[in-house]
Amino acid sequence: MAAFWLISIIVLVLLSGESNANPAASQQSQLDVNHRKPLQTFRPYNIAHRGSNGEIPEETTAAYLRAIEEGADFIESDILATKDGHLICFHDVILDATTDIANRTEFANRKRTYEVERQNVTGWFVVDFTLEELKSLRVKQRYNFRDQQYNGKYQIITFDEYILIALYADRVVGIYPELKNPIFINEHENNLPIYEI
Repeated sequence: MAAFWLISIIVLVLLSGESNANPAASQQSQLDVNHRKPLQTFRPYNIAHRGSNGEIPEETTAAYLRAIEEGADFIESDILATKDGHLICFHDVILDATTDIANRTEFANRKRTYEVERQNVTGWFVVDFTLEELKSLRVKQRYNFRDQQYNGKYQIITFDEYILIALYADRVVGIYPELKNPIFINEHENNLPIYEI
């Protein structure tokens, strides 16, 4: 239910173009989106799951921009919260599979085991890192059979950055946020931002 309300608020914020609590609001208010045509309705929608992740590491600015370039109507993102309450675009509650965290000796002591969806999971958890620390990491492809040439070139992005990618596209592009593991996040994070209309 909480996920429904958060997504409803986000949609209303985007439609109104205003938000006092959203740091991207000042940039959004300077953006004239009234000249754009509405989303197409003559064919099924093309939803880019985590961006163009078969080519570029998932949920990065480059992956979303490539998906828009390739014709996506919506860009989908998974949303998690950092230790200091920022919303980021990231799929897993742990950083192990898609970042260089295992090579970062300064974070070696942050590996933990938590219960996630009734299973014990061990790794480096997003909720144990600040946004600044997460921004210092570099992302990589999840699977070895995908193109590895972009590994290490991009960083984790915030939810606000994700919204701006859609807003600044040269045509109408919708966003499709998905809250990941909300029960786990609520157990570990008390500083979540509130988006006001």
